[in-house]
Amino acid sequence: MAKGIKELRLRIRSIRNTKKITRAMEMVSAAKLRRTQGLMEAARPFARKLEMLLGRLALSPKAREHHLFEKRDTAQLPVLYILFTSDRGLCGAFNANLIKTAERALRQNPDALLYCVGRKSRDHFRKRLGDRVIGQLIDLGGKLDGGTTDSIANKLLELWNDKRVSEINIIAPHFISTAANRPQVSRYLPLEAEAFGLTADEAEHPIDYLLEPTPERVFDALLPRYLRSKIFLTLAETFTSEHASRMLAMNNATKNCDELGSQLTLQMNKARQAAITTEIVEIVSGAEALNG
Repeated sequence: MAKGIKELRLRIRSIRNTKKITRAMEMVSAAKLRRTQGLMEAARPFARKLEMLLGRLALSPKAREHHLFEKRDTAQLPVLYILFTSDRGLCGAFNANLIKTAERALRQNPDALLYCVGRKSRDHFRKRLGDRVIGQLIDLGGKLDGGTTDSIANKLLELWNDKRVSEINIIAPHFISTAANRPQVSRYLPLEAEAFGLTADEAEHPIDYLLEPTPERVFDALLPRYLRSKIFLTLAETFTSEHASRMLAMNNATKNCDELGSQLTLQMNKARQAAITTEIVEIVSGAEALNG
């Protein structure tokens, strides 16, 4: 019995230590969440205004002639998916949901290529796809910066300009709230009028804008900025969703530690009371035997 009580005490102590870790991780994730969410909300107005501007310019016949609007045959060139996940775990089903979404997309396109952003996606698909994983970017540390955004956008533009892919699609989490995010597949290239919020009816009625100095220079200046802003916003939503998922996972783990600790404490108290009762009975029985 004493051995059982000792084991229970060790388990309770271990659970309390685990609770301190999960509580600390929850607080760290909450602080990171506030920072990345602020960056995400600050980036959205710029991206929205740029989309509105390009949405009008996309109605120009000159826009359809730009190589970033070029429609390509998916039977001749493979489709590319760029998958955004986290570098670290302990964030619930966040990475698993994104990987499942990517697997469904890859089953629909058996020859599709994959570019992994985040260690979890790289580790999962590296052995499963082999050479079809054409690039990776890991160890970002949840930090947003222009250099990372530019490196991803430039790599994707290079693949597109070299005509190595027919489409580029993004698989990333869409941040809804602290308690919810949803994996989402969205088109990156080629650009489409619908991507800028235009209806199908609007897209069918071109407007011949007068663009200075030339339409080519205007689109060459604006479109890469739009693509970089889209990557930046995608990274911001990924990091925000990751920190929110980890914060909730660690909060649930802390609550589980409290419940398990209470159960084991009750079990230990019962065992200790039973041991005390047994000792009292033995003492009384011994005393009666001596008196008898």
